[in-house]
Amino acid sequence: MKSSEVTELKSDFHRDGFVIIRGFISPVVLTELQERAQSAVQCLDSKYKKHGLPQIHGNVAKGLERVDKYFKDWIDDGPHVALVRALLDETPTPASVGYFCKEEAEEEIHPHRDGDNGLTIWFAMDSASPDNGCVHFLRGSHLQFKDDGQLFSLGKSHDFSSEPNAVAVILDPGDVSIHNSKTIHWSGKNKSGRPRRAINCFYQKKRVSTLRKPLAQKDFHAQTLA
Repeated sequence: MKSSEVTELKSDFHRDGFVIIRGFISPVVLTELQERAQSAVQCLDSKYKKHGLPQIHGNVAKGLERVDKYFKDWIDDGPHVALVRALLDETPTPASVGYFCKEEAEEEIHPHRDGDNGLTIWFAMDSASPDNGCVHFLRGSHLQFKDDGQLFSLGKSHDFSSEPNAVAVILDPGDVSIHNSKTIHWSGKNKSGRPRRAINCFYQKKRVSTLRKPLAQKDFHAQTLA
């Protein structure tokens, strides 16, 4: 990626709270990601379920890097890492790799933020559009962030769908979306009959979070469900 392109993406990211990059992952790498993810999810299910550890929640499996070095290398040194460094102006701490699959008619995910201290990157494996429950971002909402105890789950009563700054994140396989952890986002139901699958990576900046309210267990699960 050219330096001028990175500069433009960085400007957009700081202004809007998210960026979308088309065709970032090749079909060959995308197939490899999908195959590795399916294998890692099976390992997580068998390895952790018997211990009662919350690694798999509904349509989300987190911690793929714990069972497959491929994903440890991906989150540490994948093709996106240089861009992540540029967007955050530092080398962030990798947190977790997740596998996401929204099947038909699964419930909507209400508006929320992922945190106050990093970013999330999504690698689309399927086409994503409103009919299969794509993510929506509220452009610029990261700039209105306040540590008011309502960080992670804004709840069903908050409907931003008619806001002029609401943006549907329409993706093709291989596209990537990256959002500031403070950017408000949500997703609707999948009514299409086709899945919406993705790999997501979470990164945290080095500074300590200033949140007054500890992250509740139920809200921790919500932050990866969009």
